[in-house]
Amino acid sequence: MDKITFREPKINDLKSTLEMINSLVDEKAYITVQKKLTIKEEKEYLKKVAKEIENKNAVYLNLDINGKVRGNARVSLIDSGPRKHMGELGISIMKEARGRGLGEKLFKKIVEKAVKELKVKIITLYVVSKNKVAINLYKKMGFKKISTIKKGYNHYGELLDNITMIKYI
Repeated sequence: MDKITFREPKINDLKSTLEMINSLVDEKAYITVQKKLTIKEEKEYLKKVAKEIENKNAVYLNLDINGKVRGNARVSLIDSGPRKHMGELGISIMKEARGRGLGEKLFKKIVEKAVKELKVKIITLYVVSKNKVAINLYKKMGFKKISTIKKGYNHYGELLDNITMIKYI
């Protein structure tokens, strides 16, 4: 039986998060990173995450399976001014952790955390039109499509439609 936990990221997750992100790059997942990261780049990213959490500009959760990061999610505030009640959500799950309901659990937990800690009232997200599994999950979680930017996402040289979805809390 796998030991599954959802927790905030830590700097000693470095090797595990690097393995996760680079595996997503290998499979050409629909994420913003499209080249493998170095340990130095991932360390800088984790430092940035820690600062965002400390400054209450974002909430993050890792999906941890048997002591290894196999997914992560975050909600970042859009800004600290007139839109500070709005957050933007991102989520990634390694292939080996998919199909087990863990993405849905992580999704619910990050939204709950964002509402509680950041006091968000609106959450937006972006998803590539070809990512039907993600779109279906987002709809199940109460998100509605509000716009499509034609050819708004460059996926390894292929221009794909980028969908904006929103949920009012």
